[in-house]
Amino acid sequence: MIGAILLMAAQAAPAFAPPLDRSLTMTTETVRSAGPTTRRFVARRTVRFSAAPDGYRVTITLDAATPGEADSDPAGLLRAGFAGLAGRTVVLQLDRAGAVTGVDDLPAIWRAIIEGMGAMAPVGTDPATQAHAARVRAIVATLAAQPEAAQRRMIASLVTPLIAPELVAEAATPAPPRAVRVPAGSIYGQTELDGLRAVRSRPDGIEVSVSATGPIAVTTPEGTASARITLETLRRIDPQTGLVVESRERVETLTPDGALQSERLTVTHLQPAGGTER
Repeated sequence: MIGAILLMAAQAAPAFAPPLDRSLTMTTETVRSAGPTTRRFVARRTVRFSAAPDGYRVTITLDAATPGEADSDPAGLLRAGFAGLAGRTVVLQLDRAGAVTGVDDLPAIWRAIIEGMGAMAPVGTDPATQAHAARVRAIVATLAAQPEAAQRRMIASLVTPLIAPELVAEAATPAPPRAVRVPAGSIYGQTELDGLRAVRSRPDGIEVSVSATGPIAVTTPEGTASARITLETLRRIDPQTGLVVESRERVETLTPDGALQSERLTVTHLQPAGGTER
């Protein structure tokens, strides 16, 4: 009886087994379109896992990123602020399940991120530029004052999107798609959408998809503007390692008559360093 219980517990435990002492390249490309304007942002980082007494140690080296990321919301500004880490190595400590438990030299890393975010404030004397700069400075001030635990979570986001052993465990028990409510951001701001989430086991790995849609409205001096947002996400996970090897997220903002107003597509690939991108 005890042996059977232990076996069941072992089978239910998320399996995280990253390749050790091998360099992996994580490439993220974001394309934002609004009307006739299209902006492209590419970020690359090298990730390397190694064994540690209580789990794993992961080193992350960021390349210089191309400009173009949004700098007017906290999440976009934080991603842009990571440019302040270009060329240096960030070291994270993970437990055996892949959860981040520590950041080496956290104060210096956080200071570099804050300085990188602060550099995004535009310079100019016209009212629109000054208002934009004030928004950026306000966001930076709020993020700079975050407690250490929050700083650690934000720095951990350099690697946590890659780690998903719990999805491997979830896929072991087939289940129909289920209703979810997910956050989404657009040119109108943040909202939550109703949708469906599906987890499937396929010959090439685990596939997790979310499809959601919903209305959003914002009040402006000119009145209330409304739109509809659609969100489609797809993640593919290697069941042998528990790592997300590919992810895609598409967010579209549609006018009330169904015309496309803006679109954001983000694609991330993880592959051996020196490999050929798909």
